[in-house]
Amino acid sequence: MSKPRSTSRSYPRARGRGRVVAAAGVGALALAGAGQAVAEDINDTRPPTRYAVPGAVLRVTPSYFDAGTRTKVTFSVTQTRRSVKRGTLTLTLPASWRERTSPGGRTRAAIPLTGSGSSSRVRVRRIGRLVRFSFTKGRRNDVGRYTVTNRDLPPATYRARFSWRVDGYEAGYGTLSVLVLPVPQFTPLP
Repeated sequence: MSKPRSTSRSYPRARGRGRVVAAAGVGALALAGAGQAVAEDINDTRPPTRYAVPGAVLRVTPSYFDAGTRTKVTFSVTQTRRSVKRGTLTLTLPASWRERTSPGGRTRAAIPLTGSGSSSRVRVRRIGRLVRFSFTKGRRNDVGRYTVTNRDLPPATYRARFSWRVDGYEAGYGTLSVLVLPVPQFTPLP
C-alpha cells in the first residue's frame, strides 16, 4: 500500500540538503620543511561571487579585497523566475561590521539603512544586522542592491548567513563569505 501524496506546496531545495554553503579559507601561510613559510595562492582560496537559490541569484562584488582600502562591497539579488508573488532574501551582516573603532567613534563599515531596487516591486531595507530584499509580484530580472563601504575592517574571512523564502516557504539558505586580505608587507632589497 503506497502513501498518499502530500497536497502542500513545496519548492525544490538548493544544492545538497537544502543548503548552499560556500566557505573560503584565508590566504594564510603554510609551513614547509625546515620552518620556512610559503604563501598560499589567493586564487585557490578566493570565495565565490555567486550563490544560486531556486528562483534567484545572490551576487557579492567583490568577494575579496585588501584591508585598508575604501572598497565597496555590493550584495545584489536577481530574480530568475518569471513571477513570484512574494519573495524575500534575508541576509545577516557580520556583527563585527557594526563594531565601533573607538567608543563613540564610527563603525568599521558604513552600513546604510536602505538599498536600491530596479523597480517599485523591489524593496531593500536593513533593520539591525538583517538586510531584507523583498520582491512583491516580482518579474524575471528584477534586481535589488545593497552596498557596504569598508572603513577599517581587519583582515579576516567574514561570513554572512542568508535565507530565501518564496510565497511563505523556505526555498534555500546558506552562508556567503567576504575575504579581507592583509596588506602585503614588502621588505626593501639590500
